[in-house]
Amino acid sequence: MRPLIRLLRILRFFAGEVFLSIILGIAAIAAGIGLLGTSAHIIASAALHPSIATLQVAIVGVRFFGISRGVFRYLERLVSHSVNLKMVTRLREDFFRRIEPGAPANLVALRGGDVLQRVIGDLEVLENFYVRVLAPVMIALVVVIGTSLFIGTYAIELGFVLFFGMVITGFIQPVIALLMTRKPSESLVHLNAKSSAKWVETLQGLEDIQACNAQRYAYAPLLEDIALAGKMQKRLSVLSGLNSGMALLLMNLTLFATLWVAIPIVNDGGLSGVSLAVIALITLASFEAVNPLPAAAHQLSASRIAARRLFSPVGEDHNQLVRIDSELTSFQGVKLEGIRLSYPDRDEKVLDDVDLHLKRGQKIAVLGTSGAGKTSLINVLVVFQQAQSGTFKVDGVDVKGIDPDAVRSLFAVLPQNIYLFNGDIRENLLLANPGATADDLMRVIEKAGLSDWFQSQPDGLETWIGERGVKMSGGEKQRLAAARVLLQDRPFLLLDEPTANLDQISGEWVMRSLFQHAEGKGLLLITHDLAWLDAMDEILLLENGRIVERGKLSELQDSNGVFNQLFKVEMDRLIDR
Repeated sequence: MRPLIRLLRILRFFAGEVFLSIILGIAAIAAGIGLLGTSAHIIASAALHPSIATLQVAIVGVRFFGISRGVFRYLERLVSHSVNLKMVTRLREDFFRRIEPGAPANLVALRGGDVLQRVIGDLEVLENFYVRVLAPVMIALVVVIGTSLFIGTYAIELGFVLFFGMVITGFIQPVIALLMTRKPSESLVHLNAKSSAKWVETLQGLEDIQACNAQRYAYAPLLEDIALAGKMQKRLSVLSGLNSGMALLLMNLTLFATLWVAIPIVNDGGLSGVSLAVIALITLASFEAVNPLPAAAHQLSASRIAARRLFSPVGEDHNQLVRIDSELTSFQGVKLEGIRLSYPDRDEKVLDDVDLHLKRGQKIAVLGTSGAGKTSLINVLVVFQQAQSGTFKVDGVDVKGIDPDAVRSLFAVLPQNIYLFNGDIRENLLLANPGATADDLMRVIEKAGLSDWFQSQPDGLETWIGERGVKMSGGEKQRLAAARVLLQDRPFLLLDEPTANLDQISGEWVMRSLFQHAEGKGLLLITHDLAWLDAMDEILLLENGRIVERGKLSELQDSNGVFNQLFKVEMDRLIDR
């Protein structure tokens, strides 16, 4: 129930509109009841051939109720859908506020398609929560009591018959429907999330699937989930149809019971024949309030599951975290001590008792085989991953309790896995520095060695590069990412394999620009390239998450340790080439 309580709490921000929409909904149904009641009065009375003057009030009533019903229904839809859209907006904001500060650490255990399903599919379910769940229940409660009291003025036993008939149809039957549809609804939500994740993965890997001619193998699990979801949806549709049919049956049984009780009263002179017609049609019209409730029960079940997924823990609450003082600009060093890091559901440590002290004006290189923990070290520095133990300090201040965005603002990062957005060159560069001018962009393009490529682009900075930079080569993407770093004036630079996709000449060009940009800043370079190690103040060698050797190049060469062996192998390879 807690997820549903959180949904109700969100509605308190729109309490005025919620109350107004409920009043309008009640008014629309009341107008419908009045329309059928007055119509029944006119038709039944007309059979007795009265003077037209005696029907004037009822005729005016029919006109009034007929017009007001449409007006009230339109206004009710207008207000209730406004509440719906505002509630969905709040839900999206809440979800992003919770997931963004802790990303990507809080997304390690989630598949991309599952996150997509939460922010799109689950929200699509919840956008109907107010219109199809909450409002119909509130309206039905008022209408059930009101119409039962009104019919009870004719004969109290008729009021009880109508009351119990509407309660059974609108509240007891939906509970049964809720129990019947709970498991299928939950299974369908999880199947949709699972198939959404597979859809995303399949589309992202479509080129590899086609290249391997593995379509049948790759698509089989996806098609199986889609078929299973279809069966589940069909089952829910059958149950929904049965519930709708049962609601119709209960409505007619209530009418039958009402007539069964009312006819003897008419025979005894306690009711007129005209009143009997009015009571019969008001009874039918009253069920307009409770007929949506079986569907509301099904929607409630789906909303509960969707809300539970949407409100599931995806990150820490960073609202109370303290920002670094904006006037403190001279950050002199960051320090890691005894850092231990492991990923969820894995016992082995990615980083094990790692110490690092990076000062401004200092250059540190980190070497190691693939999987040694080099990229994880950067993830800890930019608070993408939280170490299980150890300390991370900025100028002696522990970063625990500091807003991660404030910590990240200290670093300009060139990651190993570059992401370029589906936009133009200007937009992808301004991501690093939104205030940069066109001259600034041209300057970093030249420094990154992209001038020749840029001159060949017909639209200049407005050149569209496609999703993930599909119109660029791997080396061009790497240099554009380097240009982003050159746009940022941050105290520390973190470079993860900055020349991995570049030829030797382009790599030297980019590295010279980055080293020039790093003057007076702290530089952490992750690399397999040994060509720039003589410019480093310290070299760290990682192996299985531990620092096994550290020191200057000359010291490591004299030590005859693991680094010296790697260095000799690399030199022999370069000589042979």
